[in-house]
Amino acid sequence: MKTKFLAASLSLVALGWASTSLVTTASAADATSAASPQLPELQKPFDGIHYQVGVQDMWVPDVDSHTFGVNVSAAMERTLRSGTHLSMDGDMFLDFDQDHLDPDHIPVWWQLHFGLAGPIMESATPGAWHLSWVADANTRVNTVSSVEREIRAVAGLAYGANLGPLSLEGRLGGGYFFLEIDDDVPVPRGYARDDLRNTTWVFSPALEAKWTVSPHFKLLGRAQEWHDGDTWLETKYLAALDWDLSEKIPGAALELSVEFTRYNIAVYHPAGSPPGYLPVLPWDDDRLFKLSFDKWW
Repeated sequence: MKTKFLAASLSLVALGWASTSLVTTASAADATSAASPQLPELQKPFDGIHYQVGVQDMWVPDVDSHTFGVNVSAAMERTLRSGTHLSMDGDMFLDFDQDHLDPDHIPVWWQLHFGLAGPIMESATPGAWHLSWVADANTRVNTVSSVEREIRAVAGLAYGANLGPLSLEGRLGGGYFFLEIDDDVPVPRGYARDDLRNTTWVFSPALEAKWTVSPHFKLLGRAQEWHDGDTWLETKYLAALDWDLSEKIPGAALELSVEFTRYNIAVYHPAGSPPGYLPVLPWDDDRLFKLSFDKWW
């Protein structure tokens, strides 16, 4: 766990270092623009640097467990001249761990995301519809709900359309899926450590919707599943309400979100296990509630 905590810390430090370096480069370029040629595209700063602080509750309803805590995050985006959009973000969570789910839980967990998207076709009317290629890599480590490590890397196609205040995007892709269950709870239930990893290739459909309710309020909804052939592995839903505070605090917003994740824990049953064998965990879903203050720089 100490190695994972160090990796999480280094990941967020790297994001902060990257953003500081890029902003410093941009300032130097502005100061010498009259005498120097334009910087190459890869040396330009990201379009936006996004910082977030907030509080959270990880709820595991099957055992009526709530774990509260605080979190920080950083995110950066960039659209290249080719139209390719890059994004990366990282979140670190500190749990006030007074919970019975995992007696040996280290109360720090983290997640990272890296995304790419590029245009294939788009409407003559800007923003009406688009067809794009997309690729996403996500990892989550050491949650109180016994996710030891999860890695998902999926590439595919996306089709999106804007219908007035409503925008929709559907995705279909395939790629790599890895989920390891923390061993503290499963081992006393008769599982060996070798039983706790699921590595496979998957296909993954997703749907996202954004609704601009007013100039200051937006609603976001997202649903995604991962399947190994005919075997369902995981479902994730996200709902969020965004309140734009830029009239009072430039570039700021307040966001309330809930993320629901359900796991197929049956895939961890040992081969040949008898009927009635205890599941690897006494729960199969978790729900992350967050209230966050966001600031773009």
